[in-house]
Amino acid sequence: MLRFDLLFPALSVAIASFAVLALSDVNGTAWVVQALAVIAACAIALAGGILRRRFSAPLPAGLVPGVTLIGLAAPMFGDKSDPERWISLGPLSLYVAPVLLPAFLVACSTYVCHTGVSERMALIALVGASVLLALQPDGSQALALLMGVAVAIAGARERSPLAVMALIMAALVTVWAFTRPDPLEPVPYVEGVFELALGYSLITGVAVIASAAGLIVSLHLSSSNERPGLSAVAAYYAVLYLCSVFGLTPAPLIGYGAGPWLGFGLAVGAVSWSGSRRDA
Repeated sequence: MLRFDLLFPALSVAIASFAVLALSDVNGTAWVVQALAVIAACAIALAGGILRRRFSAPLPAGLVPGVTLIGLAAPMFGDKSDPERWISLGPLSLYVAPVLLPAFLVACSTYVCHTGVSERMALIALVGASVLLALQPDGSQALALLMGVAVAIAGARERSPLAVMALIMAALVTVWAFTRPDPLEPVPYVEGVFELALGYSLITGVAVIASAAGLIVSLHLSSSNERPGLSAVAAYYAVLYLCSVFGLTPAPLIGYGAGPWLGFGLAVGAVSWSGSRRDA
């Protein structure tokens, strides 16, 4: 069943995201998109609890890794652009990686607790996702994914040689990703949210930074045997926040963009649906 305390940590982050928009010269469309993304995230998170109550079976083992790989590959088959990270949805472009990777980390945290097909599938998907992210190129997401999976594996009862090998391969691919040129220029209300808030006032900057830190700490503290993956997601967000300080990637949930909010909703929904399957 859904625990609403999983949504509470995101409340201050949502407030911070609208504060950042208020400090920026953005049009009304950005406000509407951000508001709809937050509402959609809550709806998706609630859907996970509803699905858990209606269906006793856990998430199919191959579903999340398979969808993750297909989704990350999809931008490469659309209109060619450099970098290739988005899929077009009418007039909007959706950043795919932050939509899919948090839920993948939740699923991976469950799968790596047991040796067998599920673990091998998750580790193969990790390496495959890292390669796709490097091709886009998106080194920040590759690094965040690597750190999230490393936390998931560290929390498992046993660490198989296959898991260690997969981490090493993903790490090498991540290094390659950062050697590829990324032509994107940082935008204040996307990548530069902390600098923007601090530039307005020290109090505002500290509040925005505290909202991000609060989200990370709350997710980590909420992780348990019944809700695996939250520490991995916390590590994932921590890396992205750090990378955003250097203008490398959007600050998730605080910066403008629907993708991270949809990804957060999917991650909470996956936790709610998975329930206490870790010990199954």
